[in-house]
Amino acid sequence: MLESLNTLVAPYGGMLFLWLTVLAIASLAALRHFQPRMSTAQLRRLMRIAGLMALVISWFAMQQGERYLATALLVLLWGILVGISCARAIRQR
Repeated sequence: MLESLNTLVAPYGGMLFLWLTVLAIASLAALRHFQPRMSTAQLRRLMRIAGLMALVISWFAMQQGERYLATALLVLLWGILVGISCARAIRQR
């Protein structure tokens, strides 16, 4: 099964793309679970850290070539979704 997934994501960056997709989904689910317990300061800090991580990881992925462009876009999308989710939680308080 892992080999068929590897051939499916090979044009997008291979296993790196697959693992980053799994981590992005898991981190968004964990954020959704722990968000009500987090303070406003923690949510703002999380937004900044997610934005910085997304920029750095996507920059490194783009430096590797066109094969990793989807990986860079995935990480940027993850950073945007974390930011939107945290901003909505802050606005509701």
